[in-house]
Amino acid sequence: MSYSALLLGSIGVLAETSDMQRRAFNTAFEMNELDWHWDDETYHALLEVPGGKARLNYYATAQSVEIDIDAIYEAKLDVLETVLADGVDLRPGIADLIAEARAQNMKIGFVTATDPRQVAALLKGLEANVDPSVFDFIGDRTIAARTKPAPDIYNEALRQLGVTANAALAIEDTPESAQAAVAAGIRTLAYPGAQARSRSFGDAVEVMDIPHVSLLRGAAVAA
Repeated sequence: MSYSALLLGSIGVLAETSDMQRRAFNTAFEMNELDWHWDDETYHALLEVPGGKARLNYYATAQSVEIDIDAIYEAKLDVLETVLADGVDLRPGIADLIAEARAQNMKIGFVTATDPRQVAALLKGLEANVDPSVFDFIGDRTIAARTKPAPDIYNEALRQLGVTANAALAIEDTPESAQAAVAAGIRTLAYPGAQARSRSFGDAVEVMDIPHVSLLRGAAVAA
């Protein structure tokens, strides 16, 4: 099978940021005088709840504590922006996939549904590795009515890129995000990060260790 669009689905597909984000949350808790600390095990479990604000709400509800979710989340973004300003590496195989997609004149989408500030911070941190202009579509949570695992952001990406689901290949990093691409009718591969490698993606999603350019080689299908 060959494709006319490559859809890189999440921040975690491009860069390994889970531990950065966990530490940013912990700093935000301190900044807001909240006596919380998310260790690796806790954050691993919380990643099953898509979205930073949703995780905060879920955890606060479980602790029977009322918190200012917006203030904590904004503080977390402040910290993450500072960390990412020093630069971050692309995950193995991603630069080659992008180069191959460009060589084949494929459309390239960054189909994340996270906060716009977080998207901008990541792309700035990746500037030494990839020019943001390479993406024909860049998503964020303001674009989709429902976040992942709902398919809304993928449906919008397909619409804006002018391709059909069967002409696109999606790569995702968590089961919840992969579910969104599958629900949109797109062939979906999983490239799990450190926090998702032990999780099940289900029978509809093939899990890869490192993506290879052979996934994209061949004549492009009609959009």
